[in-house]
Amino acid sequence: MNTNKAHQRWGYLLLIASLSAICVATISPFEFVIPPGFSGRLIIEDFNFGSSVKDYLQNILLFIPFGISLALIFDRPQRQTLSILVIAGLSGAVVSTVVEVTQLFLPIRVSNLTDIIHNSLGSTLGGILYCWRRNITQLVSGIITGDRRKLSLKSLLITIAGYCSIVILGVWVLLINVTLSNWNEDFYLVIGNEATGDRPWNGYIDNLYICDRSLNKLEVEQAFKQADAFFPQLTSLVTGFNFNNLPNYYQDNSRHIAKLLWHSSSSTNHRDSSSDLSKNQESAKKSGVLVNSQQWLKTSQPATFLQQKLKKTDEFTLFLTISTNDLNQIGPARIITLSSGIYTQNLVVAQERTDLNFRLRTPITGSNATQPKFIIPQVFNNYNPQQILITFADNKLNFYLDNFAREYSFEFTPANSFLIYLPWEHKNWIINLENFEIIRYQLLFYSIIFAPLILLFGVLVSYLIASKSIFNKRI
Repeated sequence: MNTNKAHQRWGYLLLIASLSAICVATISPFEFVIPPGFSGRLIIEDFNFGSSVKDYLQNILLFIPFGISLALIFDRPQRQTLSILVIAGLSGAVVSTVVEVTQLFLPIRVSNLTDIIHNSLGSTLGGILYCWRRNITQLVSGIITGDRRKLSLKSLLITIAGYCSIVILGVWVLLINVTLSNWNEDFYLVIGNEATGDRPWNGYIDNLYICDRSLNKLEVEQAFKQADAFFPQLTSLVTGFNFNNLPNYYQDNSRHIAKLLWHSSSSTNHRDSSSDLSKNQESAKKSGVLVNSQQWLKTSQPATFLQQKLKKTDEFTLFLTISTNDLNQIGPARIITLSSGIYTQNLVVAQERTDLNFRLRTPITGSNATQPKFIIPQVFNNYNPQQILITFADNKLNFYLDNFAREYSFEFTPANSFLIYLPWEHKNWIINLENFEIIRYQLLFYSIIFAPLILLFGVLVSYLIASKSIFNKRI
């Protein structure tokens, strides 16, 4: 009885600590704001489904101590393991639901149904770790010390099967999450800056075309020959702007895309009159329209239709003709973005000094699309016009610069994406597409995967040999 009371005391302490950690991690900085038009219907509508793989892992790890604390508190000699796991799982779901509803009142937070699922899974996993703690400890101790008495054939086979299942599940998660499913449909299309106006780019843009499918090799070659004639004839074109054609360049009514309005750093007023556009183009020394820290373009409303189309097909083609005015821009300076700010982006095409910087939001790369970031060096090494075509389909990115022959590719595979399973952010995870060596990622990936498996099979073989020797001696 005294042992049970001691377990409960430790359980309550761990419960307080775990709940405190959950509150700090999920609802800080505690700056609550009641959303306009708040209602029960708004709660349902504001819940999203899908986040990032790293968020899934972090949510599971965050709730493991909570599950362990509940198992400590409710552990009784007469209580079965299943009832403890049910208590841990349901409690995790309740606490997680309260947290996600609370996040509706935090402007910087997003409520996700998937968070509830993974938090509940983490809480249940905590209960499992507690209930099987003796078996796990004995197995690990037996493997480390080589003490056969602490091992059994059943435990080794279960461990090997469990490890293989976890590896297969992890690889499967990486394969199915190279999609645009976590795109936010309420982001703005911005040209020449970030949506918040704090990452300006200085340069000219001639045109911009976005399709909801990838182009094949022949179409890519045709696009570079005459983009302004090729793209408008495509049924897959979602939106297109020709910035040398004033009547059509700030609005595309036929494609249901919101107006592009001028934004200025000196005023919050928007400018979209033809006279202003004409003056801007007449003052330009190059073709297209000038954007910089003083003026940039942003859709009057979120580009919902555009993002819905790309999200539905999980493909896109983006084509633009630009010329930089500054070879030392940093930030990186945003050329094109679909975003709401510097920390939440669906897509970014940017300049970092002479390098082209690209980010794409997927459940793999995260909400800030920085896991990893892609760069192509020495793209902006002069002030001449540059044609950039980017396609995405079937887990693969293709970049074409100025012509069909200058191509860079990256395919999302488990071997080069598994680092997303690190619970913390992989700082400065940059993939240079000019000298990217997949072999290095593959060697690290397969070493991490097979090293524990080789160890477990080695222990199993040693156990079987030792068991056979003992059996022969008895005979």
